[in-house]
Amino acid sequence: MSTLDSLNWHNAKSEEVTIGSIFEFLSNVKNTSTIHVGCDSHFVKNKCIYAIVIAVLTPGKGGTYFFARKKLKRKNFLNIKLRLLREVENCLALADLISQKINRNDISVHLDINPNKLYKSSLVFTSATTWVKSQGYECIVKPDAWASSCLADAYAK
Repeated sequence: MSTLDSLNWHNAKSEEVTIGSIFEFLSNVKNTSTIHVGCDSHFVKNKCIYAIVIAVLTPGKGGTYFFARKKLKRKNFLNIKLRLLREVENCLALADLISQKINRNDISVHLDINPNKLYKSSLVFTSATTWVKSQGYECIVKPDAWASSCLADAYAK
C-alpha cells in the first residue's frame, strides 16, 4: 500500500478521520486494551482492492476499528503469493508505524492465511508467519484472524 498516512482513513461509522487522530485515540487507550491490525484484498473487475484495519478491543467494554482502502491495478497481482505477501507487508508497516507513534509493542498482526494445505493461501503460511514473528509481533492466522478475515474482508470488496 502506498504510504499509510496518505490513505483516506475512516472510523467504524465510515466517517473520514486522519491518521493523526487515530494515533491520538490509540495513545489514550488503556494498556488493558488490545490493538490488532489486519489486511485483506480482493479482485474487483480490473482492480485489486486492499483494505487495512486497526482494531481496538477493550475487555468488558467492546471495541472499535479504523480502516483504509486502496485500489491498485489487477495486472500487478496475478500471482497469489505476491498478493498475500503484500497483505503481510501492509500489516507489518502499519504495526511498525503504530509501535513508533504510541510506544506499544504488543500489537497483534492478523493474516488472512489458512494453514490448511487445501487452501491456496497456505502457500505462504510459513514465510508469512515467520516474517511477522521475526518482527516481534504476535501472529494470528485463520480461523482466528478476525481483523483480516472479517473486518478487512468486508472493506476489500
